[in-house]
Amino acid sequence: MMKNFFLRSLPQEDGGNWLYAGLVAGGIVFFILFFLRPFGLGQYQGNLFVLTLPFTAWAVAGTYAYGWLAFKPWVRHTATWRVWHQCVAILLLLCLISLGNFVLDWIWFESEPSMDHFLGYTYETFLIGIPITLTTVALDYQKRLRNRLATLLQKDEAAQVGQTITFHDSSVRGEDLTLAMADFLYAEAQKNFVDIYFLNGDRVEHRQLRATLASVLADAKDRNIFQCHRSF
Repeated sequence: MMKNFFLRSLPQEDGGNWLYAGLVAGGIVFFILFFLRPFGLGQYQGNLFVLTLPFTAWAVAGTYAYGWLAFKPWVRHTATWRVWHQCVAILLLLCLISLGNFVLDWIWFESEPSMDHFLGYTYETFLIGIPITLTTVALDYQKRLRNRLATLLQKDEAAQVGQTITFHDSSVRGEDLTLAMADFLYAEAQKNFVDIYFLNGDRVEHRQLRATLASVLADAKDRNIFQCHRSF
């Protein structure tokens, strides 16, 4: 299940607002440092607000630069951008922010740089960043699905303007039913008959025809009308 999710395509917008993304990243870093106070900041005796400013500024600048210099070229050179690409891209951004935080910590506190210190920063950053990454990617994926669905519905409604559809009744005295494509709702099989549900003004009405779902689907001749179990 998770493997299928990570392999799903996630098309990217050409004009992504990386300044906005940088401001969001800076806001998250400020909130974490100022309110949650990881990395032993709870024992800091100085002005914590002033301390968080350079780390916040680095998150904004680093995210903005990463978006333009690394992320956008990567997307352009990738045939199909998938969910796992997005996750890896955000994790690499977290590594960049972690590296910057490590350098700022070394400058601000004049601490001796060490691999253990760097790995500690990386661990804390990933501990906080991975849940944020998964949540962000999942929400972004759902948002893009909703936007694509809304676009498809708009195009479908525009394409259906002025089009009609005729459903044939195979009974001896039956009369064919002709509807505007936009008024057709769905069809449901009832033994040897099919109930056609449609809009008539502001009301939902139905008409029973002697037909099959297969024949109704053939009459529809529209790929946006599909069969689902006994109705479509």
